[in-house]
Amino acid sequence: MAMCVTRMEWLALGATWKYSSIFPGISPNAPACRNAPSLTIIHIPKRSLFVLPFGLDVGLVGVSAYFLTKLKKPDAHNVASIFGPMPGTRESEQYPEKVVKCIAHRGAGLDAPENTMEAFKYCVEHNCSFVELDVRSSKDGKLVLLHDQGLERLAGNSTIHNVHIMDWDSIKDIDIGATHPNRQKFKEVHLCLLDVALDYLLENKVKMIIDVKGDDKVLIDGILRTFESKPLMYKYAAVTCFNPFVLYQIRKKDPQIVGAISYRPYAFSARDYDAENGPSNPRYGDNLAIHGLLRCADSLYSSLWRWTARWCNVSAVLVHKDIVSPVEVQYWRTLGIRCAGWCVNRPLEKLYWRGVLKAPYLAKTLLGEPDVKERKDKLREDQKETELKDLEYY
Repeated sequence: MAMCVTRMEWLALGATWKYSSIFPGISPNAPACRNAPSLTIIHIPKRSLFVLPFGLDVGLVGVSAYFLTKLKKPDAHNVASIFGPMPGTRESEQYPEKVVKCIAHRGAGLDAPENTMEAFKYCVEHNCSFVELDVRSSKDGKLVLLHDQGLERLAGNSTIHNVHIMDWDSIKDIDIGATHPNRQKFKEVHLCLLDVALDYLLENKVKMIIDVKGDDKVLIDGILRTFESKPLMYKYAAVTCFNPFVLYQIRKKDPQIVGAISYRPYAFSARDYDAENGPSNPRYGDNLAIHGLLRCADSLYSSLWRWTARWCNVSAVLVHKDIVSPVEVQYWRTLGIRCAGWCVNRPLEKLYWRGVLKAPYLAKTLLGEPDVKERKDKLREDQKETELKDLEYY
């Protein structure tokens, strides 16, 4: 059927579509086409799009991702087995001998060559039941106990700047005790493999913190295999790292591994730090642009590292002693997380950590250790009593 539509009627129809939006409906005031028997006009009301304030949408996505990817806590019994009861709790008062006080940093690296079997034997002989050690990977996939990237500091005249590009056979016979203060006592000291050290430490029931030095897949997979092959490690060893993403990869694949985050100021831009001198020995001092960027990274991470620790659901934080205060210790304690400081070497510092902060600490030396002194005094008293009894007998 032919339809006659005038020009004005089509203009009215166009005006109706001009005000249409996404919801369909019948327009009550739409003009009718006289020559069209049943013309229906769809009317869609207009609707404004709701937009979040600038940055709020990104923030909500970030917070959601944080909680969705946050790791699970390990078994609480394993945490207590490694770190003992939380200081200040009823259990710590009932069993004070279980409270961790001193952790031998690198196996008391000032008393014996660090990260070596000689150092761990020294700790066992002095009744130290908790050590910290560092691990790296060699070119052929061996897990080697070593803090530095190279051997210059330990071996003196060594030209090896990176053990990661060296095979184990090419570095295992190097004397790494050549520059140690007690080198006359410890002669011909060599690097140690992680498995060898673990067998000795587990046999002597020594707890340990394994500091992962590196982010390569060989090292991460090696740590995971070590825990899988030695189930006792879950109750005797915690894993720590300065890089939270490395720790996250380890604990994501095995959430039952007890984790800890290590932190100190200016870790990105400087190799050393102390409260008196501030950051020193810059990593890229000859390149001001890179050095400036790393300082910015230091500033950013200083406000984020506590969140990364909670993101990884750590059971302990290892913090540079010069930035630890009672408030810092209490903050972590309210979260059920142990706060330990490094490196606490002076006798007065050790007394402060024991008596005021009531928190564990990592020490490079066992000298001046209150427990060691008490044991020595007790041994002397026992020897005197034995001598007196012998004299009375004769």
